[in-house]
Formats: sequence, C-alpha cells, structure tokens
Amino acid sequence: MLKEIYVKDFILIDTAALQFTNSMSAFTGETGAGKSLLIDAIALLKGGRCNASMVKKGAEKALVEAVFELAGNHHSLSLLNEYGFESDDNTFIVTREINSEGKSTARINHRTVPVSMLKEIMENIIDIHSQHDTQYLLNSKYHTTLLDQYLNDFEALQQVQTAYREYADLKHDYEMAMNQTYNEDDLEFLLYQVREIDEAAISADEEEQLIDEQKKMMAFEKLSQRLANAIDALDGSNRASESLYEAVHELSYLEEFNDIKGQHEVLNDLYYSLNDALDSLKQIYNQLEYDEERNNEIQERLFVINNLKRKYGSTIDLILEKRDELNRKIEMITHRQEFIEQQEALLKQALDRYSAVALAYSKKRQKAAKTLEKEICKECVDLYLEHARFSVSFKEQAPSINGIDKIEFMISMNPGEDMKPLASVASGGELSRLMLGMKIIFTRLQGIETVIFDEIDTGVSGKVAFAIGRKMAELAKHTQVFCVTHLASVAACAATQYLVEKNQQKAFTKTSIHALDDEERIRVLAMIASNSDSEPALSAARELLHKAQS
Repeated sequence: MLKEIYVKDFILIDTAALQFTNSMSAFTGETGAGKSLLIDAIALLKGGRCNASMVKKGAEKALVEAVFELAGNHHSLSLLNEYGFESDDNTFIVTREINSEGKSTARINHRTVPVSMLKEIMENIIDIHSQHDTQYLLNSKYHTTLLDQYLNDFEALQQVQTAYREYADLKHDYEMAMNQTYNEDDLEFLLYQVREIDEAAISADEEEQLIDEQKKMMAFEKLSQRLANAIDALDGSNRASESLYEAVHELSYLEEFNDIKGQHEVLNDLYYSLNDALDSLKQIYNQLEYDEERNNEIQERLFVINNLKRKYGSTIDLILEKRDELNRKIEMITHRQEFIEQQEALLKQALDRYSAVALAYSKKRQKAAKTLEKEICKECVDLYLEHARFSVSFKEQAPSINGIDKIEFMISMNPGEDMKPLASVASGGELSRLMLGMKIIFTRLQGIETVIFDEIDTGVSGKVAFAIGRKMAELAKHTQVFCVTHLASVAACAATQYLVEKNQQKAFTKTSIHALDDEERIRVLAMIASNSDSEPALSAARELLHKAQS
C-alpha cells in the first residue's frame, strides 16, 4: 500500500504531504482544480514518462517521493530483495526527480535505478484505471493468464509446460534431421572435433585445480618465506607456543580459584589449537617444492584447455555439452533413417504425453471459466448492467507452452446482441462499470496493492453512481483504493475524502490538497450534489454520508 507521498513543485502543486490508510480515499474538487494531478504524480512512481512541463513554473526541479509497504509474500518484494533492497518492515521509498530540462532521476531507497527496473518492481503494486484505458483486462493476450490465476492450479500448469518443453526439444531435433543434409567432408570434420575433445580428456574441475597449483608455483618464494617466518614466530624458545605453554603451566597450580580456573581452561584450549595449527603449517611448508617440469606440464595443459574453450565453449562444461551435441549430429548422419524413425517415435510419445496433460488442464480451465462467468455477471448486476452477458471463449490452438487453449473474454451488453471481444465494448460508462466489476475479482488474485480509479464515473448518476461507490468500497476491504470523482454519491463511500482546490492570483496559480474532517466533508458533499450549502442541502449530504458509510 501507499503509506505516504510528498510532492513538491509539480505542475501546479507547490507542496503536498499526505498520509494514507489501507482503505478507500476519494479526491474531489471543482472542474479544473487539478484533481488528477496527484494521480499523475503517482504515475511517475510507476515509471511513467515525464517532461519539462511537469516542473512548476519558476522552479528548478519537481520532486515526487512516496513510502510503500508491501505484504511479506509480495512478488515485488522478492524483486526488491533480488536487486539488493532489503527492509526489516517491508517498506521502501520511491523517488522521481525531474529537472527543468525534462530529464528525470529514479531512486529506490535513495539509490539511483533505471526507470525500467522501477517499472518492473511497481507493475504489480499500483494499477491506474481511467475511463478509456486499454490495459491488461481488455488485452486478449492476458486473458489466458488471468483465467489461470483464477483457476489457481499452477502445479497442473507446470506439468503442461514441462511436457511442452520436452516435446519442443524433440521436435527441434527431428526437424533439424529432416531439413539438414551433410556430405562426407562434414562428417569428417565433426569426427575430428569430437576426437580433439576426447583426446584432451578434460574433466569439469581440472582447470580450477591447475590454476590453483600454478599460482602456488608462481608464488613459491614468497609463500615459503612467509610460512617460515610464521612457523618461527610460533615455535621454539621465547616463541608464542612456548610462552603460552608456560602461562598454562603456571595457572594449573591455581585451579582452586574459580575465576582463574576458567581462564586456565581457555588458554589450555588455545595452546592445543595453536599446536594443531602449527603442525598443519609445518606440513604445508615441508610439502612445498618448485618443480619446473611440473610447471611446464601445467602451462601446456592450460594451453590445451584454452584452445578448446576458444573453439567449443567458454567453460569446460560447455565444451563437454558441445561434444554431446556433435555426437548427436554424427549419429544423425551415419544412421540418418534409423535416427529419424527413432525421433518420430519419441516425438509421438512426447506429443501424446503433452496432449494428455494439456487436455486435462483445459477441462479444469473450462470448469473454472463457468464459475468466473457467473461471478462477473453477478458483479454486472450489482452495477446495474442487468443485461450484460460475459463468457470465456475457448478455441483450440497448436501446442504451446501454456496449453492448447486460445482464450478470449467475450461480452454482450444488450439483449439480443451477439457476444463480442471485450475490447470492442464501445460505451465508456458501461466499460468503466464492467472493468470495475472485473477488478473486484482479479485485483486480489494479482496481488496488486493499490488501485486508482481516475474519473471512471463520468456519464453516470443516481443509483448507478452509488453502486460504483459501494463497489470501490468493497474492493477497498482487500486493496487500497484511490478514486478521483465528481460525484457526491461516490465520494461519500470513501473512508477518507480529500478536497483539491485551485488558488488563482495575478502572478501565480497553485493547487492544494487536504483531508476533510466530518463537518467539512458534509459541506463539500452538499456543494458537489446541489451547489448549495443550505440547511436542506447539508441535511441531504449528512444522510448520504450516513447511508454510504453504514
């Protein structure tokens, strides 16, 4: 959730510092007051585009900074940890700064980051929804993912994906065998390459061992001298080992004193540890030798390995993988017909396995789709879209990583009207209500922390407007909700209401935002509803607020 935001010198806002709760907040004000400015500022924190016009006239830069708190298992929190942003209380700070030339700087926890990283992290934290947006709910390429999230059987989906990868790998090998031709020279060259790798007889950890041995030889003189000095400092008369022995010996006569007995035990353990370390150092020293012949062998061996790395792969593991690939090609050439027949059989088996799990998963999807259709239709009824019909279209497609289903959400808004793709819904007011109903269902599944509705209630009034407000309040039980509205019946449903005001004078214009107390809120609701703060208007506003909050 968005806990705090600070905005300075952003378009018409001099300074705004606001704190929010995990509930519904409504922003109201006269037309042209700048109700959407705060939403524009939050969009920057999502990685939105910026330009010089966003810097308040006369200021050097604009600043937007916010504190976010995430649930402990949130996907974006995992991303933050991966990128090195750790927090004990799951909070982090996002900053966007824009200079007068339109250049911006993005920061997370005061560390500069690319805007692309900011977008990736914030993608599942804030969802900004306006009346005419065409975001993920409208885009059919996301409908499969949305249905899978609703189904919530990712183990079954993973089985489909694993089976597809096995099938796709075999298909690739089969098609390569069918389409590629080789002559005798090609075969001879492949055999030469395998022979070159095999004759080198390399092993996975050989290079690391050779390099370590080479380092010791190159540092032989320094290593032997330093080791000798260390051993000399620890051993012999008047050395550390001897002095420690004398101290332990003297303290052994004072064990009757508890405080001295404890120190005697510590020094006694230290004495034996020191002697163990000393023996190990002596053993290493005695094994030191400089073997010029061995050094030459190491150099030659490393030359062979580096030559293979240059030809076949940057690591020994990659070289060995390349050898296996070359052997498969040789097998394919020398026993081409047999290889093709074998691949055909393996490919058929893989396709059968994939088809079985994909079909089983498709049936699960279809069952979940029926439940989803009912839920969305219920949301539509609540939002006075009584004639709306929603369905999930299934068409079979070629095997893919996500199964055999091509899925698209379909809608019909009026009686007798054919089902059409969701994106083709023309009416702005109807579309906004439909999107709101769908967000009630999908937002929680996606783990989105904050949903922002920017004037989606344009063109509605009366009971429809009140239904929209109640739906936003319902969503706010699980997700933080912000809404910019010009309707009293929507604003009254919010837990907190903010007033956005524009102050115009000869030399400047500025926008201010502040939270309303109960009396201020009733007066503002009265002015929104009837453009009057008379007693009847105030009474009606008071009744509206009571009804919305009950």
